[in-house]
Amino acid sequence: MSRLNKSLAVFFVLASILLINSKAHAVGALFARPRFSSQEYQKMWIKKIDATVNIREQIAVTHVDQTFHNEMNTSVEAIYIFPLPENATMAELVYWVNGQRFVASIRERQQAVNDYNQRLRQWMDPALLEYLGDNLFRLSIVPINADTDVRTEITYVEPLQYDLGVVKYLFQLNTLQLSSKPLQTVSINLDAVSQYPFKKFFSPSHQNSSATRIDKISDNEYKLFYGDENFTPDKDLTVEFETVRDSVHFSVLTYTPVPDDSIGTDSYYAIWITPPDNLGNDDIIPKDIVFTADVSSSMEGLRLNQVKSALNNFLDLLSTKDKFNIVTFGTFVDKFKPDLVPASSENIKAAKDFVFQMYALGMTNIDGALSESLNQSYEDSTSNDLVFLTDGKPTWGKTNTDSILIDASGYNKKGVRIFSFGVGTDVSRSFLTSLANENHGYAKFIASDDSIALVVNDHFQRISKPVMTDIQIDMGGLKAWDQYPKIIGDLFWGSQVTQLGMYNSLGTFNVTLKGKLHSKDFEYNQKINFADTLTGNRFVPRLWAKAKIDDILKLIEIYGETAELVNQVIDLGLKYQIVTPYTALYVDPINPPPTTAVDEDSKSLPDKFILEQNYPNPFNPSTVIGFILPNNRSTYHVAIRIYNSLGQLVCLLLNEDKAPGKYSIAWNGKDSNGNMVPSGIYFYSIQAGDLKQIKKMILMR
Repeated sequence: MSRLNKSLAVFFVLASILLINSKAHAVGALFARPRFSSQEYQKMWIKKIDATVNIREQIAVTHVDQTFHNEMNTSVEAIYIFPLPENATMAELVYWVNGQRFVASIRERQQAVNDYNQRLRQWMDPALLEYLGDNLFRLSIVPINADTDVRTEITYVEPLQYDLGVVKYLFQLNTLQLSSKPLQTVSINLDAVSQYPFKKFFSPSHQNSSATRIDKISDNEYKLFYGDENFTPDKDLTVEFETVRDSVHFSVLTYTPVPDDSIGTDSYYAIWITPPDNLGNDDIIPKDIVFTADVSSSMEGLRLNQVKSALNNFLDLLSTKDKFNIVTFGTFVDKFKPDLVPASSENIKAAKDFVFQMYALGMTNIDGALSESLNQSYEDSTSNDLVFLTDGKPTWGKTNTDSILIDASGYNKKGVRIFSFGVGTDVSRSFLTSLANENHGYAKFIASDDSIALVVNDHFQRISKPVMTDIQIDMGGLKAWDQYPKIIGDLFWGSQVTQLGMYNSLGTFNVTLKGKLHSKDFEYNQKINFADTLTGNRFVPRLWAKAKIDDILKLIEIYGETAELVNQVIDLGLKYQIVTPYTALYVDPINPPPTTAVDEDSKSLPDKFILEQNYPNPFNPSTVIGFILPNNRSTYHVAIRIYNSLGQLVCLLLNEDKAPGKYSIAWNGKDSNGNMVPSGIYFYSIQAGDLKQIKKMILMR
């Protein structure tokens, strides 16, 4: 076997380990071995982790800066493994090796792979980041000199999930088994800003740690700092927050490209619409519901015990208005009863006996399970639901997932909503997602060490409430197009509607959420300003492009890798600098590409003075003003003043020295005496040395 093939073989072993244990192996890890050797790769010492996180509404931009040290007395080749959060998009890759800094650019994947292999044969040091599936990436570096540092910087953009009123952010900090010895230092600086005031902001994982500090800057902004030294982090950092929701909330982020972006002149938006907790009807919906559980051999042990616990809880939560059944499947399909039965005390007791006697055996007959589960006697006047749980791919009966999806559509004659739950890593995520989406449900994926019972119980609470159907978003005259998702699914209690799109008209528009609730029409609306936002939200176009790429990749799964579809993915990946199955990040140290504009949250020092448009605008009760000080001098004396429409000074918001960099400051709508100012037009000015700018903002109470 050639040296290159051996390297790749070892890499795929490492990748498989990280995929199987994605929660235990969190931040990036560097594995190295002496050049020209056939030794096994050894984990390299992680010296430092420094991260900055900026959360705007429900979008997080995370910049991870890691320093490794080659403790060997010889030069090495290294493989860097980095698992991103599930929905995150890579924005930038920078690496430093042997005293040089390289910034990667997007290339068509096969070209990048070919160039990499050619350089590797010459023992030079290009880097290649390839998408491997399940959001796992690799960076290959050759050579690294003896007793030197290697530094990697990765920036990624992540839409945060909203669930039952709570938005969660996870920083994958756990470094157990990834570093040869404790870290010298670790620091995380997180800043969160919301259009709506925060009701709660806390860290379930590190709230009580002496290394954590949480500061309330205003009702609309919180900061978190976490720092420690000479230790090995053994758990991930989680942050959760809730905002005040006394009505339907419409949150929008927009961005208009500048010429340097090279993505055209059309504007982009991201919108979140969150209904109140009470949708107007607290009555429990009568349900015809089937719980279908995988009991194949791979479910033996802890997983089967968790499924039994989930089923018992499921039975306890049934209402006397409900009808139910339990279907289990391995090689063969078994049922609690031939058909749906009322949720009487006698039937529930008998069902618990059925659950107690469940055991794991056989292969995975998914098509047979769906056939039995969907051919129950569902009624027309009830909420018809199927909870489908599996930890594997189909291995018995029909095994082609496309055929199974077609069959499921044929079996489902009563409009049954299918909710897919995939357990562990050996599941077909695309299949389970399609099964749910095509049948008006949703898919959830449960890590091997998560509680199945807890996840399923949350789901049961959600579907017991009223469900909004036939959801549409009316943009109220805004010229918008190419919106994703193409079809908005049903809106369940505790969830929200999201959409990304393009537009080219500015102004204030009446945006309306329309649909049906218990077969009756409803609508919520709000006036939203779609501004010419030139700074601050540069990640919005990338998120839109990622949504479009994901949509095309689904078509590729159905129709195959046609040239037209693949070329669309490549073109979008190159234009918006997104790593896809057909593109890769690449840097050539002999002919490095020119440094391109980086995301606004990059740690690169700025080269121009910018006063950003405040956000939100219009605002109530507070807003955030961002500004950038260029790298032309060591410090600036910065003064920010607020004036009313008559030119009268309202307050001096900032008056201190600042180093070059990117900053933000909140104004709470009060004057210098602490009094709330009235609605109207206000101006904010900044003076930094001889640099001056002024902008307008609107306060609407």
